This record gives sequence, structure tokens and C-alpha cells, in this order.
Amino acid sequence: MTLLTRSSGRRSLAVLALSIALLFGALGTPQARAQEDGGAELKAEYEAFTAQEEQMLQDLSDAQAARLEAQQKLDTLNRETQAKQIELLDATRRSTEAEHEVEVRVAERKKAEKKVRLARERLRKQIVASYVTGGERSQLEAFLNAQTGEQVGQALAYGRAISVSTETLLGDLEKAEKARTKAAKAAKAAKDDAEQRREETERAAKFLVDARAQQGSLLTELNVEYVKEAAALRQIQGQKAVVEGRINSMNRASDGIQQLLAGIQAGQEDWFPGSVEISNPIPGVKPGSPFGMRHHPILGVDRLHAGCDMGAGAGTEIHAAADGVVVVAEVRGGYGNAVVIDHGHSLATLYGHTSKMLVKAGQAVKRGDVIALVGSTGLSTGPHLHFETRIKGLPIDPEGVVDFKAPVDDADDGD
Repeated sequence: MTLLTRSSGRRSLAVLALSIALLFGALGTPQARAQEDGGAELKAEYEAFTAQEEQMLQDLSDAQAARLEAQQKLDTLNRETQAKQIELLDATRRSTEAEHEVEVRVAERKKAEKKVRLARERLRKQIVASYVTGGERSQLEAFLNAQTGEQVGQALAYGRAISVSTETLLGDLEKAEKARTKAAKAAKAAKDDAEQRREETERAAKFLVDARAQQGSLLTELNVEYVKEAAALRQIQGQKAVVEGRINSMNRASDGIQQLLAGIQAGQEDWFPGSVEISNPIPGVKPGSPFGMRHHPILGVDRLHAGCDMGAGAGTEIHAAADGVVVVAEVRGGYGNAVVIDHGHSLATLYGHTSKMLVKAGQAVKRGDVIALVGSTGLSTGPHLHFETRIKGLPIDPEGVVDFKAPVDDADDGD
């Protein structure tokens, strides 16, 4: 048997196995169409929930900052209120002392008033006595009537005594009036100062107590708001987790290709470099995001990127990388519109996120044939081709299979 005959026999077995797989796969065609729409909706939902989560995390951070600021202000008000209340106690003490001082000043004023009355009374009596005795006239008469030197001396002494007594009484009266005025002013000043201090301290203490109460209410409101926002965040995160679970479920559905290919390629020879002539599915375009672990652009987690992404505008033609048979041409979970071609030698290629599939399952294709157009279906963030190479269903690095740097030839152009 020639190599061609053996290849034809293996191809027939592959087509038979494919027919059986497609028989069951066809039953899920409506579901596949639903998956295509669901993939875009899930992506939009996930992105919306992620945006809400980010906003809520920011809001929660702002709320926490507001809580801390309010708590700090409340602590400051507590300290200031306590200090002002201590000051109020001191002001009350000073007010009590001032009231006592007022009492002392009042007593002093009463003494001064009494002295004034006494001085006035003594002066009045002195004036009356002077008037009764004739004042200076009586003194003059005493001089004129004096018969001896002794009588003259007595008259002079009497006059001096009257004069000194009058001056003394006038001085006492003036001092008493000044003392009374001074005591009255001091008493009033002490009382006014004490009352003013106490009133100011009472107003300040009341203001701080009211401010503390308001700040306490504000803090309570902020705490309630924080709890609400935290609850809302948990709800959004829960909804996001549900969507993420559905996305992961789609990814598992995508990985169903592994089992399908493993069944189809079970009896095929092993692949080795050069066993299948293979070329770039988008001639002239090199891979952007390579095969390997990477941060998923939608889920935001590190996971295996099972192929390479090739940037191209929507509608760009995608070519079959090698001769083979189409085994999948349908919506496949996160891949969106996906085409899978079995090339024999346990090698298959996958073309994901296409906007339009131009082949059907079971169709034989040649290297360079246009099989689909670039798009952004499934879990995609923009138009590009997700290209995979698989051996017995398991993904391997496409750059180890395809020479993306090779010059474009006629076969690559589909001619």
C-alpha cells in the first residue's frame, strides 16, 4: 500500500469520526448561536461590573477617608470641649472669688461712705462752732480785748487751732470721697470682669458641646453610609463572580475542542516539524500577544494564553494555515465564532473571534484558502485573530510550528 493510499485511508477514518462528532454537535447549533450572543453580553456585563466595582472601591475608600477625618475632628472636639469645661470650672471659681471681692469692695465703700459722713458732720459742727463763736471776728475781738500778753497768746493759739482743725476736716472729707469713688469703681470692674469671663466661657463650652454632638451625628451617618457602600460592593462583587463563573464555563466549553480533537486524531501519526506544510494564516502579520501565561484582559487573572493574537482590522481575510478538514465551524464559548481544522499528523489549528465563518464542518480546505474574516466575537477586547496550534487536542506554541517571518508566497495568498 502506498503512502497516498494510507493517507487517504486515515483521512477517511478522520472524516468518519468527524461525521459522528458533528452529528452530536449539530444538535447544539441553536445553543452555539445563543453562546455567540451570550459571549458578547457576558463580556459587557463583566466589564460593567468591573467598572462598578472599581467605582465602588473608590467610593468606599473615600467614605473611609471621610470617616477617619470625621473621627479625628470628633476627637479634637472632645479634647477642646474637655479643656473648655475645665476652663469653665476655673472661670466659675474666679467668678466666685470676684463676687467675694465685690463684697469686700462694697464693705470698703460703705466704710468710705461712713468716713465721708463723719467728715461732713465734723466739718459742719466746726463751721457751726466757728459761726457761733464769731469766726475771725471773734478772734479779732479776742485780740482787742486782751489785757495781758498771756491773753494775746491765747487768742492766737485759738485762731490757729480753728484753722488747722478746719483744714484737717476738709482733707479727711476729700480722702473719704476719693476712697469711696475708688472702691465703687473697683467693685464694679471686678464684678463686670468676672461675669464677662464666665459668660464667654459658657458660650464657648456650649458651642463645643453642640459641635461635638453634630460631629458625632455626622460620624454616625458616615459609618452607616460606609456599611451601605460595603454591602453594595459585596453585592456587585457577588454578581461579578457569577458572571466570571459563566465566563469560565464558556472557557471550559471552548476547551471541549481538546476532547473532540483527541478523539479524531487518536490513530494519527505524531507530528514533527516539517511533517505538515504550514504557513501564516494572515500573511505578513506577526503575532502580537504570544503563547504562554499572561494577565487575562477581561477576567484580570493570570492564565494560559493557549495561542497567539494577531492584530488585524475587522474583515481581514483569514487563510487556512495548511491542508486539512474543517472539524469545527461554530460558536465555541469564549472563542466566539471559531474554525478548527484537522491537518493530520495529530496537528490541528484553531481560528477564534472571527466575525464571519466562510467554511462548514466536514469541508476539505487547502493551505491559503480563505476560511473566515477577522472579528471580535466571544471574549475579545477588539478585532484580532486568536490562532492556536494543537497536537492531539493540546495547545502548543504556534511560533514553534509556523514560521511567521517567512516571505509571503502564492499559496499564502490563497491562489
